[in-house]
Amino acid sequence: MIYTAIFQNPQGKLTRMRYTATMNRSETWLNAAKMGAKQGDCLIALVSGDHPVYFYENFVDDNARIERSEIQKHDLFELPVDNVYEMT
Repeated sequence: MIYTAIFQNPQGKLTRMRYTATMNRSETWLNAAKMGAKQGDCLIALVSGDHPVYFYENFVDDNARIERSEIQKHDLFELPVDNVYEMT
C-alpha cells in the first residue's frame, strides 16, 4: 500500500515522502518512524495514498517570512492590564 509520510526535522522543517508499506497501520507507522529517525526526522503524520502536501514556504515569499518571524516573537497569551476583565 502507498502512504504519504510527513516528517519534521530538528529545525522544524516539514517534508513529505511517498512511502510503500503493508496495510497494517501499526507496523507501517513504526517502520516509517524508524526510517525517519535514521535521518534525524520525526514522523508526524501518515496518510493513506500518494498526496501532494503543501507547506507554508510553498505560498509565502521571503519577505513575508521575515515579517512572520517578527510576529512569532509576540506572546499570544500576554494581555495588557487594561484588557483583562474580572467576573463578578
